[in-house]
Amino acid sequence: MKKLFMIAALMLLMSATMYAQTKKVGLLIGSEEVSAIESADERAAAEWFQSTYPEGVIVTPETLSEIANLSTLWVAIDRIGIPAGWTNLPEGFRTNDVINALAKHVKAGGSLLLTNHATQLTVPIGRIDAAYAPNIFGSGEGGDNSDTWGVHPVIGNAEAGDVYDHVNHPIYDGMTYYADLFAGIYCFESAGIKGDHNCMWDLNAYGLVPNPNTVKAWEDATNSTVLGTWNHVVDYCCAGIVDFNPTTTIAGRILAVGLASYEWDLAGGINEYADQLQLFTQNSLNYLLNNTEKDFNYVDPDDPIDVPTDDEATEPMAAVEGTVGLLIGFDNVSNIFDDDELAAAEWFEKTFADGIIITPSTLDDMAKVNTLWVPIDREGIEIGAFNLPEPFCDGDVAQAIANHVKEGGSLLLTNHATQLVSAIGRIDEKFAPNIFGAGTGGDNGDVWGVNAQIGITQDEPYDHSSHDIFTGLAKNNTLYADHSFFPLQGAGWKEDHNCKWDFNAEAYGLEDTPNKLANFEQKTTSVVLGAWQHVTDYACAGLIEFLPVGDFKGTVIANGLAAYEWSQNSGENAYQVNMEYLTWNCLNYLNGKSVKTIDATGIHTFEHHAVSQHQQIYDLQGRAVKQSAAVKGLYIQGNKKFAIK
Repeated sequence: MKKLFMIAALMLLMSATMYAQTKKVGLLIGSEEVSAIESADERAAAEWFQSTYPEGVIVTPETLSEIANLSTLWVAIDRIGIPAGWTNLPEGFRTNDVINALAKHVKAGGSLLLTNHATQLTVPIGRIDAAYAPNIFGSGEGGDNSDTWGVHPVIGNAEAGDVYDHVNHPIYDGMTYYADLFAGIYCFESAGIKGDHNCMWDLNAYGLVPNPNTVKAWEDATNSTVLGTWNHVVDYCCAGIVDFNPTTTIAGRILAVGLASYEWDLAGGINEYADQLQLFTQNSLNYLLNNTEKDFNYVDPDDPIDVPTDDEATEPMAAVEGTVGLLIGFDNVSNIFDDDELAAAEWFEKTFADGIIITPSTLDDMAKVNTLWVPIDREGIEIGAFNLPEPFCDGDVAQAIANHVKEGGSLLLTNHATQLVSAIGRIDEKFAPNIFGAGTGGDNGDVWGVNAQIGITQDEPYDHSSHDIFTGLAKNNTLYADHSFFPLQGAGWKEDHNCKWDFNAEAYGLEDTPNKLANFEQKTTSVVLGAWQHVTDYACAGLIEFLPVGDFKGTVIANGLAAYEWSQNSGENAYQVNMEYLTWNCLNYLNGKSVKTIDATGIHTFEHHAVSQHQQIYDLQGRAVKQSAAVKGLYIQGNKKFAIK
């Protein structure tokens, strides 16, 4: 009986969760937080949204991925001084990322509420042709006005032809209808200082052939329904509220409200009809929610997994202050013979203009970087850090990297380089990567990537998909029924060079309390951020963040996934942009974690280069001196004297 009750409760919980997902509402703002919104009208709308929808989601330009989980999204834009045209909207609403996110949302069946200047977004997201963009526009400072403004829901009631009566439409439910005002209106705004910010449609300006009137011609041309106009308009001249129906290419409904009377802040004055404005907004969102069937597994036919474009991926995010270095195993990049390491180095040079290429003969330059990336990806090598190719298996190289991390520098290790995390002493050698591949590979038609939702089929899942290193990466929501993942490599020839961790290995001696993954994290002071794309339990890890601990003051990210391959031998990788984005994010994130003090005076420039720079040095009085803290002068190392200039 108890078991049956638990099953029933679980089914109810699953049902509630599914409903919450499919009926979730959000508000897109153009700032990082509501308190930072410049426009008083937009800020008032956002504050109302937060108080009215405690489970609602505030979406910002930095959290656009949240839109994927919403059924209905409200975009409220109401600004002073902007010119007409969607390209002149504030930056947080007109970037390619924003437009693409909105377009995909409505293509998938998600609904949109666009208010005031946001009605112009109907054009760039592809719902209407640019020729039908809103053409009645205002963005002035406005002035004092004693009239009552609202919306007239009866279209053409002064004409001899058809009358379109929408008084009883759901968006007006419960509102007070003032039949004695004008020709009958719902009130939005009382006397006060009004901005007069229209962004609506003059239907006589589009060259429509009245059939039987311009309203009907407009509705036929745009597959829409005009639900309201200015409060004083009684003919077919213009549209202030338009309900854009789903189409064959855009499955979502869009409700556009471009009336100036829809104003959230009367220059600080009291709006007697604020309750009506709020009720209308709530009705509108409810109407959209009730008429939305978003496909949360939607695949855009023009962009199967919504991979960002090259322009978007190579356009740097705001970089954290700090210098990044790349350690290669050759005297210069052009000498690198492995195609994957060469591709990584060439991308690094192109992407980080101030980055430093560090070679075996310029290990001193490691003192100049906050974050160091070591990519090693070779065919034919054996497992074990001591089997890494020269010079990466050299003790001086390992010591230099260890010193870098001990001094607070950050470290990114990719592919076979993940083995250095034990070679530098950051973890015990028994916890070194034990899933290893270095073959020539073969042809494979699958999509490979990283699953950041660890253990989702277990009792205690760990979801790291919102971690900074995954910012902006496209997701695949269709390949697996129970989880999404970040694709890194498409169909083609794959080398399958894993260098990662099997937590079930006896040598690790991990305990199931609460699980082996958590036990590994505890014993190594780490966070497992990702596994193979298909793994949903605690069995293994491919992407780990090793946190500062003990002598190691720096952060280390180790990515040992075979899916992370820089040069796909069979040709272009369909998810190369995701590869680059992940790498950029990792380096950017690590730069922000670095606590290393960079010495710009060149104290690591030794007069006697034959002297090892990774052994203890002493001053002439025999006192041990840390190299990073040494000043200009003479020092002793071993049996040699040298000068720091």
